[in-house]
Amino acid sequence: MGSSLRSSGHSSGSDAQDISHGSTSRRRNRRSGGRDAARLRALAAKLGENLEVCAQESEPKVEAVHQVRTGTRRIEALLEALWAAMARRPAECEPAAGAQERYEEMFGRWRALLRKVRQAAAPVRDLDVHRKLLGGLIERWSAADSGPEANLHQQAGHLDAWLRSHRARAARPLGRRAAKWAGKLDSLVTATSEALAGLPLPAGARRRNAGARTALDAFARLSAEIELLHGENLHDFRKGAKKARYMAEADGADAYAGEVGKAIKRVQDAIGDWHDWEMLAEEAREALGDVELADYLAGARDRRYAEAVRITQTMRGRLMGEWRSIA
Repeated sequence: MGSSLRSSGHSSGSDAQDISHGSTSRRRNRRSGGRDAARLRALAAKLGENLEVCAQESEPKVEAVHQVRTGTRRIEALLEALWAAMARRPAECEPAAGAQERYEEMFGRWRALLRKVRQAAAPVRDLDVHRKLLGGLIERWSAADSGPEANLHQQAGHLDAWLRSHRARAARPLGRRAAKWAGKLDSLVTATSEALAGLPLPAGARRRNAGARTALDAFARLSAEIELLHGENLHDFRKGAKKARYMAEADGADAYAGEVGKAIKRVQDAIGDWHDWEMLAEEAREALGDVELADYLAGARDRRYAEAVRITQTMRGRLMGEWRSIA
């Protein structure tokens, strides 16, 4: 990674030239608050649209569920990135009276709502991913008339029916509550935007590559919390990495942050692939017992575990090197 990331705009020298004062600073403060509010409004609008789709369907569409789950993460990452940036603001950038307290209150309300939405969407999305993996195997074995692959094909069909039934059941709570949750978004966006209007431009937003710094800080904290990777904590590491990735992507103007986000996504994807096969193997045993398909899926899971650990260790070393270079 190294220079390939920094070539997109990172500089290890002083960022003093990016900091201005007086009337220019105040104008930039207002523009920054407006830009952050606009990003929040756009993310909330997309989440609301997909929640409405989920509310209108007897079985929410696969893509709508995916976008709902992802949308909650992106909004939360943006709010956390702004909160982290506020902590870096210089002494001269004092917020308006009560503005920070209002933002903290709004942040708490957002997190409570987003957690409910995500908890409803997560099991549905997981089952969609597992069915897609299984669908690839069903297609591969579809031509087999007899022998081991024919048995695997038959067992995979039974498992798919089991997953489909569980998906329909898991989707009901999301469908029932989606419209209610969508209806709360506009008022939250308005209240949060009002709080942001009273907050001066955070120090990080005036520094080059602020989005990358915030994401790498989050990734470094995650790496310190989970030093030794193993099967019991690898998925937790992925969830933390996903949050850091969305922080990197929260500022679309930071090209270096975009490269950091892509690097973190490699970790997220590798661990996610292993975890999906792990869950599918467990579902096969739960649905069908100790059959050939369960053994096949367990083998696929184990191969992907080794690859996930290798990629994670490699990319973690590179990302930590980036973090040290800009700390």
